[in-house]
Amino acid sequence: MRSSGAKSLTRDELRSLGTQYRTLVSDLSFARTQGASDGLVTYLNELAGRAHGVVYASRPARLSGVKLFLLAEFPALFRRTVNYTLIAAMIFFIGWAASATSPEIRDAAFSQQMTPPPKGEKHASWASEIDQSFLSSFIVTNNIREGILAFAGGATVGLFTVYQMAKNGLVIGAVCAKAAPVLGQARFWSLMAPHGVIELMAIFICGGAGLMIAASIIAPGNLRRADSIRITAGSALKLFAGAVLFFVIAGIIEGFITPADVPERFKLAFGGLTAVALVFYLGFAGRARRRVL
Repeated sequence: MRSSGAKSLTRDELRSLGTQYRTLVSDLSFARTQGASDGLVTYLNELAGRAHGVVYASRPARLSGVKLFLLAEFPALFRRTVNYTLIAAMIFFIGWAASATSPEIRDAAFSQQMTPPPKGEKHASWASEIDQSFLSSFIVTNNIREGILAFAGGATVGLFTVYQMAKNGLVIGAVCAKAAPVLGQARFWSLMAPHGVIELMAIFICGGAGLMIAASIIAPGNLRRADSIRITAGSALKLFAGAVLFFVIAGIIEGFITPADVPERFKLAFGGLTAVALVFYLGFAGRARRRVL
């Protein structure tokens, strides 16, 4: 029915479809008002969204599956589960703040990722040789790895997810605190800003998806734990897929915009534009399609 739509149904099946759709929407409303688990609400909402597309879709306005996911489903799912992403971001920035305020923590986190200077060699002289392309690609590679691990960490009831988010915050905070004064604040942030905004959001989404899976294990609500995990895992995987796309976009930016021979203010402005674009995309995309639910 997904491929051919409602036109493939008989008259009786159409009547039944309308009744079942209204029942589904009613169940969704009841689940929301009664404080049902996030996994159940997300599952019912996605089911209702697919049913709405069959019941009300007009042929010219129908979107392909990929377009529907990118333009509506993913940003809508992000908004419904944003609390998990915010928690992941908070853990990350706690680690960042620890590196920024404690030289001991900063040095320990930095030494785990970078080769320390030889004895007797001044740190400033050693750090001044930091290659900007290496620094940028290091952060991109590190963030992709940490994002994947943070998502997978949901299977450990979130313990590994929390660890990964905090550790990544420590490492990135340490690298920023060490490199920015050496390279100069404007130059350093002009290297980070173009791809950094999208990249950090991708990490937060990965961490949030991992925490979603953890929540389905710890607090399945009225569902059996296996059902809770199955329902939530589908949504978490969709969030992860969207985050992977963000990583791809960040990698393209890192490859073309970051090394470009343009003024630093241009790169900083580009980073600001990506932040604004993310706010509008994640905050408003797909709202018209979901308003009926």
